[in-house]
Amino acid sequence: MALSLGAVQVAVVSFIAYTLSVVALGLRFWSRALQNLNLRLPDYMIILALVNASGAVAVFLAAGFAAGLGVHEDELLAANPEIFRLHLKLFVPAQLLWAAANTCNKISILFLYTNLFPGRFFTRICHFVIGISIAYFISVLLETFLLCTPAAYNWDKSIVGGVCHNQNLAYLLAGITNLIIDTVVVALPMPKLFGLQMNLAKKISIAGMFSLGAFICVVSLLRVLWLVNWDLNDLTYTVTPGAIYSVLEPTLGIVNACLPTIKPAMKRMITCLDKRSRARPSESATSDWKKPYTTGSAAHTFQPLHDDIPLTLIRGACSQNSMPVPDDQIFVTTELYMGDCDGKLPT
Repeated sequence: MALSLGAVQVAVVSFIAYTLSVVALGLRFWSRALQNLNLRLPDYMIILALVNASGAVAVFLAAGFAAGLGVHEDELLAANPEIFRLHLKLFVPAQLLWAAANTCNKISILFLYTNLFPGRFFTRICHFVIGISIAYFISVLLETFLLCTPAAYNWDKSIVGGVCHNQNLAYLLAGITNLIIDTVVVALPMPKLFGLQMNLAKKISIAGMFSLGAFICVVSLLRVLWLVNWDLNDLTYTVTPGAIYSVLEPTLGIVNACLPTIKPAMKRMITCLDKRSRARPSESATSDWKKPYTTGSAAHTFQPLHDDIPLTLIRGACSQNSMPVPDDQIFVTTELYMGDCDGKLPT
């Protein structure tokens, strides 16, 4: 069976978003190393989030490449019913891994909040939201195995007497709850941020750093809107947008959790790039010695002499005495005079 458009879309989004999450986590650990800091609970939770997100991405890719994601259900059943059964089997771990990754992201961010903004009342609020997040994951776990009786009816619709209860409503309520928790997590530090003693521009930049979570809330909202219109009678085809949102939310959540911690690594990268950019002009200037000199049809190649005393290229300065000349070096300068520093011609 040819690869569907939906499978291609899921694969492209997965590759981009998952790569960003891995890079963000790498920068986080590099920053910890630069600061000589040991890993703490938020770091371990984000590692666990990446493990679960990796599993979720793998499941969605498997659904796209091997289980008919993006293909109409009736076409899939007519071609190979076993592929449809495989799709239903993959749907179960996809839900659990998605919920586990999101929960770990939230716990990591909330514990990071308690480190950044110490205070008894604020810490208690963060711990309360952590408890709500854990309870939400437990509800998704129960929902996955209790909505259908027996549980195997989730993936084996041939079981006689099997039944599923209000799946659309259950998934919708779970999506709305997840959106509410995401919104609370994003909004929680904003009063603290704008209460800090710093200029407005810096406050806005820090708020922007935390507000990637606002985009994740938009993704959660889009997922809820998709759940409202999700047609379970054509599950394999209509699941494509949900699969994309379910990949974006945990992977970008990892990026969001890492952003406040990666400043040391980013500063080191910028410093290294700046040093390289400053080194390039001098390298190109010294390489000009080996370029051929051409006049008309004749070309002459001049090579630098290999003197016992090295030559050092010096950039022009206003004063000839502004730089001392060591005994073991010769300084070569080229000067174009239109006037000296006082506006007078040199004598």
